[in-house]
Amino acid sequence: KRVKPKLIVALGGTAAKRLLMTDEPVGKLRGPLHTWGPDQTPLMVTYHPAYLLRSPGEKAKSWQDLKKIHRFLQQP
Repeated sequence: KRVKPKLIVALGGTAAKRLLMTDEPVGKLRGPLHTWGPDQTPLMVTYHPAYLLRSPGEKAKSWQDLKKIHRFLQQP
């Protein structure tokens, strides 16, 4: 049986860069909806929690990302 997620959330640069096959920084990758894999599964990028501990000023951006993720998951 295959797993078919409604959304993939990439937390941090390592995950985002690996999944999207890019060297772009997280700051440029977060925001737009990306897709991943043969099924074109929606993918969103946000900051890794460890990064937010080191850079608390970025928490507002991450909160906006989480609200966007929540809205996306509420869609039928």
